[in-house]
Amino acid sequence: MNRLLIKMLCACILLGIAALPPASANTAGSGISAESVDEYVLRLMDQMDLPGVSVAVLRGDKTYVKGYGKADASRNIPVTPDTLFELGSNSKAFTGVGLLLLVERGLVDLEAPVTRYLPWLALQAKGESAEPTVGHFLHQTSGVGSDSVALIDPSTEDTALQDSVRRLSENPLWYKPGSQFLYSTGNYDVLGAIIEAVSGMSYESYMSAEVLQPLGLEHTSAGRAILQGGKEISQGYKPGLIGNREYQAPVYRGNTPAGYILSSAKDMASWLNLQMNPAAASSELRGAIARAQIPDETVRATETPPYTTPFRYGGGWLVFNKGDHTLFSHGGNNPNFSSYVLFDPVKQLGVAVLGNRNTTATYAICEGLYALQQDLKPAAAPMDTMDTANLAGRIIIIICAALCLWMIYVWVKDLRLIRNGRRMRRGSSFALYLKTSGFVILAAFIVGVAWYIPKILFWGYPWRFIVVWAPFTIVPAMILIAITGTMFSALRLLKMWFPLHPEVQTDRRTQPQVIQEEASL
Repeated sequence: MNRLLIKMLCACILLGIAALPPASANTAGSGISAESVDEYVLRLMDQMDLPGVSVAVLRGDKTYVKGYGKADASRNIPVTPDTLFELGSNSKAFTGVGLLLLVERGLVDLEAPVTRYLPWLALQAKGESAEPTVGHFLHQTSGVGSDSVALIDPSTEDTALQDSVRRLSENPLWYKPGSQFLYSTGNYDVLGAIIEAVSGMSYESYMSAEVLQPLGLEHTSAGRAILQGGKEISQGYKPGLIGNREYQAPVYRGNTPAGYILSSAKDMASWLNLQMNPAAASSELRGAIARAQIPDETVRATETPPYTTPFRYGGGWLVFNKGDHTLFSHGGNNPNFSSYVLFDPVKQLGVAVLGNRNTTATYAICEGLYALQQDLKPAAAPMDTMDTANLAGRIIIIICAALCLWMIYVWVKDLRLIRNGRRMRRGSSFALYLKTSGFVILAAFIVGVAWYIPKILFWGYPWRFIVVWAPFTIVPAMILIAITGTMFSALRLLKMWFPLHPEVQTDRRTQPQVIQEEASL
């Protein structure tokens, strides 16, 4: 009897095991569908031409971290969960915690004017002196213009951060401090400068010693200045005439607090877990993380694309009120990197996506993975402005190159006619000079258009910014527009000043008749 019971029990166990789903359907039974994550990421990478991606997906107490594509295509190095990417503006959340840690220690007062810590920072609004508070910079309500990124110069010097903040005085504030939200990268560079002034350490050293290491983020670095050797750093890319091309962007050490922290998907998984479950951090850091998630309620909520619902700004986070819960997110873009982070502490669901090209694909992948983990259909990926600009650049290059080749052929042909005396110089006249002036003005106008088109498309920023941030095709496309316009005007002038000899014109008019008569014979 006992043997029969044992046999029946074993049979039930075997049947139960057989009924379980195969291990490949999920990551070690994690509840995160690895197959759906992989399929979705690879599809969007192919669709949006993204060289390499690293993702971290958290769902409850389960984590899925994986790298896709190439960290360095020329050397055939794959992306791994430990590969480092520049985070772009997702660096701001780290800086927010660093600044708020000083607040927790009583060393910084959010209500104090910024000049208490940076007495040399002189700002103006509408012709009058203005003193935004530290909190205004934390919540992006200082009034600093969104064009502050164009004021930052490439630099690896120890004074780079202070130099960047000093340049903010060159432009007046766009709004009265505290009156409204206005996203500006310069705000968090100011916070980095405050950290340096109060701590007596460089921003990079402070963040490493006081924030990153205590939080266990071993593969995260505050910029490249103190980056240890042996780390897997992804190559950055920009779109070009044919596919993506490697691009070594200038080093903007003066913008590190706002955009140049480096991290891996593995560390971003830990960072997300700390955001949703900060109990693992020390009491001071726990308080700083909690403060960073508190949105600024003093100004009205903001709604800007691609977001379809209003949000408020915390300490480096966009905060969306979803009624019974709160959603946090932030994007980041550098000239050759991008990232997106999204998490919901109530649902215990978070996603981080890091990419090695400036693209909206990281946003699309992150939003899509977040939807998939809730069994929802991902929304269509938004238009990628960089790809659109690159496509326009490609079309302009092809059309202008063809026109230039054709005009070169006509130029050579007409110069031969001049040398052979079949085109002769016309006598001067007022009408001729007037037409000449018109074509000179046309050439200057086309050159001006080529100069200003990118400035209009890139929010009026200077060319030194455009050269770094724009796709590879934009600069040659604008140069070719200018050359094409100049060559066209010059060719018209040549034909005006050196018309065909009357005998040649007569010969051209009679030639078809002669050919017709010969054909009839």
